[in-house]
Amino acid sequence: GIYKTELLQDGINVMWFANRSDEGIVYNQFFNPMPIKLIALMLTTIECCIDEWMQGVKEDIRFTAIAYGSVYNNHLNSLQRFDERTAPYKLFERICDNLHDVAR
Repeated sequence: GIYKTELLQDGINVMWFANRSDEGIVYNQFFNPMPIKLIALMLTTIECCIDEWMQGVKEDIRFTAIAYGSVYNNHLNSLQRFDERTAPYKLFERICDNLHDVAR
């Protein structure tokens, strides 16, 4: 599916669920279900990584609000629209639950 990518899950796992002392474990109540803003942040981070390799050679790109704020907002808006349009099926809710459950 559109938001079921292994890269998204791997990023969440590494960043917030790798160790017992990581935020996703310690503050589980804030990660269950996986927040829409966190998913938008991960998608923005993935896009930044792709941009770094755009020319075929890694180029360091600063991940800042100035550079990626609009990218983040676009991802957040897309996720919100997806949630609204699939609400009768609770599809986005299931994706958020699954991202959390697999991370744990």
